[in-house]
Amino acid sequence: MEKQILELLEFLHQPSLEVRAIALHHIVPYTAKTSEYQPLLISNRKTLCKDLKALVREDPITAHDAIKGLINLSGDPRVQEELDDEDFIKYLALLITIPKSVTADVACMLLSNMTKYEPVCVKLINAQIKPLPELTKSDRLMDHLVEVFHRGHKKAYNDQAEFHFLASVFSNVSTIRLGRVYFLEPSKDDGTAPLTKLQIFTEDGNVIRRGGVNCTIKNCCFETRQHEKLLHADELNTLPFILLPLCGNEEYDMEEFEQFPEEIQLLDDDKKRETDPVLRMMLCEALVLLTTTRFGRDYLREKQVYRVIQRLHAAETDEDIKEKCVSIVDMLIRDEGAPEISEVKEENEEDEDEDLIIEEIA
Repeated sequence: MEKQILELLEFLHQPSLEVRAIALHHIVPYTAKTSEYQPLLISNRKTLCKDLKALVREDPITAHDAIKGLINLSGDPRVQEELDDEDFIKYLALLITIPKSVTADVACMLLSNMTKYEPVCVKLINAQIKPLPELTKSDRLMDHLVEVFHRGHKKAYNDQAEFHFLASVFSNVSTIRLGRVYFLEPSKDDGTAPLTKLQIFTEDGNVIRRGGVNCTIKNCCFETRQHEKLLHADELNTLPFILLPLCGNEEYDMEEFEQFPEEIQLLDDDKKRETDPVLRMMLCEALVLLTTTRFGRDYLREKQVYRVIQRLHAAETDEDIKEKCVSIVDMLIRDEGAPEISEVKEENEEDEDEDLIIEEIA
């Protein structure tokens, strides 16, 4: 069988598109992680990735098969290196952002895998492309992706795409400082910080979208020098979007309620707390990061954040989250004579929510 697969690979760079498309269709099943032949394909990654990238530029059916194969293979870091290609990154962005694109969502999934590799993140942040008048006048690739994610919610921009997996792209990009700076600085196009276009989705019904956004927010909280900008209501105003998913329908004293951010003062009686414990933990970790600066602690005290955390602690069943709640309260009641924390070391998280990782597609 290995010999037959190797023969099929040779057909991927034949002059006839019909021949290449047929060969591709037969190869895609072997790209899955469950296939015993995936290692063979990965060992031939240099020519295979080159051929698949070329096929992504063909008709939509062929492009879909090629992207599907690359999604399955790009869980491997060695394949991610082969996809560190600025022209290919820009072409994927075009597939994502042009109206009516039928491959937009699978292109988002592939880009999510590709941005697990830091050099791809750097290229994505620095890339410039032509403005799309129907989307944005900006010539910055990341602005295009943020705008289509924001405007494309519930298929409002493209009835063929939901763009949920761009949230995972943003999460990956925000793991490096260059990415965090991008999300926190005002766009030259409209003067709005990109994070403000993402944070409104922390209670979205899709776990991929809200999970990636929550992770992006948490990563941005590592920028301790930007805590004032993150928290001020007249700037990024991120706190309400961290707290809202942590709130249930508990009752509060009027004095407490009046101190809360305005966005959480009028919660419905049927308000439900975030159901995914990984995401609840992520939001609590964002609050812990915000308590590492004096301004952050003072602001969280002023907004009675510890009252929300007390209610969360009482309702929480996950012991690790309960412990994180205690850490938040401890930081808020700490002696302010203690030394200031000015830098926060970013941890490598080994335990990731499986919903936020895309390795292959059926």
